[in-house]
Amino acid sequence: MQATVVDAAFDDPGYLFEPWWPGARALAFCERGALRLQVAGMADALAAFPELMGMPEQLNEDGVVLDGTLLVLDDAGRPDPELLRARLAGGGRPGRPAYVAGDLLWSGGQPVVARSFAVRRRWLEAILTPGDRVTVGRAYVGDGTLVAEALAALGIDGLSARQLSARHRAGPAGDAWLRATLVAPEPRARPTLALILRLPLGD
Repeated sequence: MQATVVDAAFDDPGYLFEPWWPGARALAFCERGALRLQVAGMADALAAFPELMGMPEQLNEDGVVLDGTLLVLDDAGRPDPELLRARLAGGGRPGRPAYVAGDLLWSGGQPVVARSFAVRRRWLEAILTPGDRVTVGRAYVGDGTLVAEALAALGIDGLSARQLSARHRAGPAGDAWLRATLVAPEPRARPTLALILRLPLGD
């Protein structure tokens, strides 16, 4: 599913808002304790990100497929696009990889794409135990402009908006998944992943 670009952030109780993570889209296939990563343009993504092999141990169900984003963090814990590009290009194993799961496509060996995103997201949060390398991103329902302001202040340049009632669909997402570009009020150093995951917006 490919997100639709929109001009600006918005408020809508029918959407879940979170950062548009500065990384590479990746599907994670977890079955019988083994992990396979699928990243566009890579024959064997796990060879470049072996630190994530323990991902199945954080799941309390088997036969799981996650849709998420691969990041590579620098020594301070900040997502670093240059370190990510180096790994994707086969330039060794710099930095520390992390995976932020955003959607659940299969669970228990069965597809769940026909369920609404709200159901899939709750299911994802229930079966994935957050860890240092693999986690579910923090997200907020309804308050898109507030989330956008907080992200822009941190120097994050994208907002993801997922329609809670939508089913997963292949190809263009239409209104089911939107992406808004954000403009930071002034240049800022990249925030750490831990800081982004603790956006001070309340519940």
